[in-house]
Amino acid sequence: MSSSRILPMQYPIITSWQWVANSFAVLGNYPETEPWIMNHFIQLQLTTNPGWISAYVDFFRTPVFEYCPWLFHQHLKRETVRFINEDICAFIVDCINLNNYIYGVFDQAFFIQGHDRLPHDLFIYGYDLERRVFHAADFTFTGKYSFAEVPFEQLEKGYHAIEGDEDWLFSGKGGLSLISFDDSLGYEFNISNVAAQLEGFLTGHNCFEKSREMTHKTNPCVYGLGVYDQFIENLIKIQNKEQGADYRPFHVLCDHKALMLRRIPFLEQHGYLKPGTNLLERYQSIENDAFLCRNLLIKYMKTNQSSIIDKIITNIRKIRKEEEEQIESLLSKLVIV
Repeated sequence: MSSSRILPMQYPIITSWQWVANSFAVLGNYPETEPWIMNHFIQLQLTTNPGWISAYVDFFRTPVFEYCPWLFHQHLKRETVRFINEDICAFIVDCINLNNYIYGVFDQAFFIQGHDRLPHDLFIYGYDLERRVFHAADFTFTGKYSFAEVPFEQLEKGYHAIEGDEDWLFSGKGGLSLISFDDSLGYEFNISNVAAQLEGFLTGHNCFEKSREMTHKTNPCVYGLGVYDQFIENLIKIQNKEQGADYRPFHVLCDHKALMLRRIPFLEQHGYLKPGTNLLERYQSIENDAFLCRNLLIKYMKTNQSSIIDKIITNIRKIRKEEEEQIESLLSKLVIV
């Protein structure tokens, strides 16, 4: 057996949340997964979460690990993991040797300085037995999604330190997920599905409501263009000191535009979009405005200047108007076959 193993990882094109970044870091190594990616991650969802610093914003949460046809997902209770092997490091090494990535919650205070407790999800994709380190990905190492090494001893302590509700993975089910790439099924692009999601974005309707059994229970949500309206309400609350500021929803907004910029050429190249549009140029402008909003909010978090919030609200209204126009244009130029 080799003393080291690193499974394929590519820095992901979107990094708004851990589960999205991890999925794209794996799928990005395989060009054949592009049709599935382009068929999803279109609808935006904002979930109200009383007690949180802000509302939760994400792409509509089709459970990627469970339902992506390119990923084989096995979820194990901690009790099952312990039954298989009480040595968590040996268990993870064996899983990697079987081409599995490992996803779970660890107390990262054991390997990140400055914290007394830091239960957080971690994605493990390799090991080095001679140096006794794991290769892992997370946001906690540098403040943004990055790759790092975690010593065996520290990871073992971080795993066993998690107790009860701290193991919040998969809506509180906890445990460890084993994820591997699987090309046995394939995927056929569905342009009608894209059109339905774009229409749902315009109307604020979740076209996946009929498939609720695929998702977990959530607090009340708004979708599509309605997310921008809720953004403005939340920004006013931030300005009035009724709510804390959080840049993460704006990072999701930037990722959404990045994928739309990737989706438009994909549709053109595969004959699903009539040629000769200026959609790419217009969406580039929308992405620039989204980045401006995110950067302005970060500036506000450092300065507390109320006038910055006014600028963000103005730009959100601009984005909403522009995106509504461009999605209507995109829908009118789709070739449904």
